[in-house]
Amino acid sequence: MDHINMKADVLLLWLFFWFHDVMAQKGLQCFVPGECLDSQILGAMPTNSSRECWRYCQSVTGCTWFTFYKDSQVCTPLSGCLRLSNEKCQDNCISGEEECPEVQCGVHGRCYGALEGIRKVANAKECASMCRHRDECFWNTYDPEHESCMMTNDCPLLDRSCSNCSSSERDDGCQHR
Repeated sequence: MDHINMKADVLLLWLFFWFHDVMAQKGLQCFVPGECLDSQILGAMPTNSSRECWRYCQSVTGCTWFTFYKDSQVCTPLSGCLRLSNEKCQDNCISGEEECPEVQCGVHGRCYGALEGIRKVANAKECASMCRHRDECFWNTYDPEHESCMMTNDCPLLDRSCSNCSSSERDDGCQHR
C-alpha cells in the first residue's frame, strides 16, 4: 500500500511542477478579455473600471486574479484562475493577475488587437506619440526591424516571437528611448 501511495505522491508532484511550468510559460496576463471560471471568489464589489477592480484585488487577502464585469460594474477578486473563458461574457469581462503593473510600458512582444493603423516611424517614442494623438489607439507596438508602429485599440494577444518588438499602453508615464 505504501508503494502505491508513494507513486501517487510522485505523480501529484510531477503534475504540480508540470502545471506550474505551463503557467509560467504563459507569462503575466494583464487586463485580458474573458472571465475566470472554476475559481474561488473572495468577494464582490462595485467598481467603475478594470483598473479599479485590479486595485481592489490588491487589497483583498489571498487575491491573485480578478474579473471585472463591465455591464454590471462588479469586480470579483479570486484566489486563482483555473480557466479563463470568453464564451459567455464576450467583450463584457476583463480579467488579470494581481501582480500586473498598472500601466504596461515597453513589454517585449507584438500586440495583436483591433487594428487602428500602421505607420513607418523612427523609434518607440515616435510610435507612442502617434498613438497618444489617435482617439481609438490604446496600445502601440514598435518594430525596429521594419521601423513600423502598429496601433491597436486593445491587446488581447501578445506575440513574444517578435524578439525586438516593444509594446506599450497609451500613457504619458511610459518613457521610451
